[in-house]
Amino acid sequence: MSLMNRKREDGAVLPYFIIIVAAFLTMAAVLWLTRDEARAPSVGSERAALRKENLTENTLAAEQLMNSYGVVNAEKGIYQIPIDRAVETMIREWKSPEKALATMAERVDLATALPAPPPEAPSEFE
Repeated sequence: MSLMNRKREDGAVLPYFIIIVAAFLTMAAVLWLTRDEARAPSVGSERAALRKENLTENTLAAEQLMNSYGVVNAEKGIYQIPIDRAVETMIREWKSPEKALATMAERVDLATALPAPPPEAPSEFE
């Protein structure tokens, strides 16, 4: 009897082996067929010129932001100043650290202050 059981066990392995091999071959075929779609396009001269143009535009925009005055939030008194001017101001203010820390704390409180809550609606019983 044990010989009959052994033959059944040996025969039951073959279908599983075939299914596993077929799954791997299917995956390999899918990867082979989609290999061109997964590749990034090569960077040609047109693409390189476009990248250079975008880099130039971004650099000019960043320089303009760093070297110009502007209004960030007029209600809270937040303004943009050129970076050189900001560095000079920080050096001047931080000559006395205690006063600079107090000023910085005031600025943070002002910049992060929540607006006043809206008035409550009057009750219908009043």
